[in-house]
Amino acid sequence: MFAGCQPRVEPIAPHLLKDSITTGYILKRQKDRIGKIKNLKSFTRTTLLSQKLKQTFRQTLAIQNNQSIRVDTFGLFGQAMGVFTHHQNRTVFFDPTKGRYFSGPEMESIMDKILGTRLDFREHLRIFVGHIPRLEFLKALDSRLNSTQTQYILRLTDIQRGGKVTIVFSAMTLLPTEMTRELGQRSVYTVKWQEYAKVGDHDFPHLVTLSFPEKQETIRVKYKKPVINQGLPANIFQFMEPVSSPQNP
Repeated sequence: MFAGCQPRVEPIAPHLLKDSITTGYILKRQKDRIGKIKNLKSFTRTTLLSQKLKQTFRQTLAIQNNQSIRVDTFGLFGQAMGVFTHHQNRTVFFDPTKGRYFSGPEMESIMDKILGTRLDFREHLRIFVGHIPRLEFLKALDSRLNSTQTQYILRLTDIQRGGKVTIVFSAMTLLPTEMTRELGQRSVYTVKWQEYAKVGDHDFPHLVTLSFPEKQETIRVKYKKPVINQGLPANIFQFMEPVSSPQNP
């Protein structure tokens, strides 16, 4: 008769029941996560920081299978500024003011103007879903716990490109929180995944920061009301005109 007074018992993460955690186990957990998010849509507030500018945009974002992305960008008064789509290994920009589509060098120039940097969606797209880019090409070199035993730090190499990749995971959740990709003495880019919260059954980072230290450029994406695995319109990546401006981003 005391059942109604019993506190809720949260499930215990499987790795907390293990005597020790291997690097292989941590990496397998990341590979398993990749297959669980089929599609994502969300309002976002994206901040762009560089030596030239600091600006914030309201955007809507849609991602499918870590391979296709659509980003609609809106101005201060909700006017459509443009649409980037990356689909079937082709990146296109639609300019609604000119009614024109751009690809190739013209598109890259527009991306640099609007976003303040140039993204390689083939590599960087996974980052915005909370996944590790090029995970299938990473081979572990060594791993350790930090001094407070709150983080696992893995050092890996890219067997295809070379260079070093360092990834920091929460020791409690095994979710990635930071990543640095280096090539020789160069820091190619760094990533921070923050503000994890449940979206359905998925642990999702609601704040993602991608930085390019050499160029002193940063993209910070803050998600609002993300929706996972609820499906996307079949033609969403077919270079259509922008959807309506988000009313409550």
